[in-house]
Amino acid sequence: MRILILNEAAAPVGGEMNHYVFGVAARLRASGDIVGLVHSREPKSEFRGTGYIFEHLRKMNASEVEVRTRLEAIVDDFKPDIVQIHGAPNLRLDPWLAARAPTVRWIHNHQFFCSGQQMTHAWPRKPCQRAHGPACLALHALCGCGAPDPVRNLVRYSRVSRSLALLRAHPGLQVASGMLKENLIRNGIEPSRIEHLPLYAPEPEEAKRPPLTSRRLILHPGGLVRHKGVWLLVRNIERLPDDVDILFAGGGGELQPALEEYVARQGLSERIRIMGEVSRLQWSQLFHQAALVVMPSLWNEPLGLAGVYAMAHGKAVVAFQNSGVNEWLENGRTGIAVEFGKRNAFIEAVASLLKDRERLHRFGIQAREAWDARFRPEHHLANLRAYYARVAGGGT
Repeated sequence: MRILILNEAAAPVGGEMNHYVFGVAARLRASGDIVGLVHSREPKSEFRGTGYIFEHLRKMNASEVEVRTRLEAIVDDFKPDIVQIHGAPNLRLDPWLAARAPTVRWIHNHQFFCSGQQMTHAWPRKPCQRAHGPACLALHALCGCGAPDPVRNLVRYSRVSRSLALLRAHPGLQVASGMLKENLIRNGIEPSRIEHLPLYAPEPEEAKRPPLTSRRLILHPGGLVRHKGVWLLVRNIERLPDDVDILFAGGGGELQPALEEYVARQGLSERIRIMGEVSRLQWSQLFHQAALVVMPSLWNEPLGLAGVYAMAHGKAVVAFQNSGVNEWLENGRTGIAVEFGKRNAFIEAVASLLKDRERLHRFGIQAREAWDARFRPEHHLANLRAYYARVAGGGT
């Protein structure tokens, strides 16, 4: 099968989506499929296969006629059996592509149906389960779920309204969690057009034996942004066992300068470390070295794929509970799911699990077993290829 993927990044950088796109493209090629990639100019391409630079994946940067002509020329050149859209927010491209070849789009997050972007109320801190509508404009101010600037909220609201109008006519949407599917249905998307395809974590890489040390490591995978719960860990490190350090890995973010300054001022440099982008091998080494993986995300996580990676490495996870996280974290078996937003309870759960080494070890074994049963790459690839064959053959 010839599969043409649209994704802004042509390298496995940044968030989980780009790593997934590169990983699944490689697996599709290994299965005998021919995969092409339509991508932006930056970052520098690391894609192994036919690539096309296209500068309109986020927004139109030229006239509609010029953009459409260029896009159709790419499709005509590659001759795909199916077009797969990932990180390409410009929904106006989808109907043009669908007119040329069977076209499907992954919905990875809340951006197309939530003008607050996170489906999370700040006051009080809780997940939102509303459909997009006029009441959102008031709730952005009343519940703190929008931008401080009301004009910006209005712009986002209008953009989401346009996005939903396009999605309601879309021939095929894919989601990684039941929560995302429910949100799409709540916003008027026909259920038969939505395919739920649980994601995967790859088999862990062989890692070097970690150096002998009396210290234990907590791994926080994700960017240094406010909704990832960074400060919750940093400001409560004294409540954790004395032999425990924290490592933040997976890229920078808005909080990095303030976090680095705070760590230095408080004399915590020996216990708190910060890493930037890491390679797949480095990720595997970090998961191997971790005693525990923590995900104190204070937003409505669409899934939390890093938790599935932790399970593949036989590591227990402590995370805030929501519908996405519940799809892979089994509370009391593969880790601990803490009531959403209960910060004190989260730190208590982390501390208690670190003090109970037998339970921590048992959770890790059970996490690996759950990954083996549900989240191996071959499970996802078989479902994805079957879906592609069905769509390419005229089914849904």
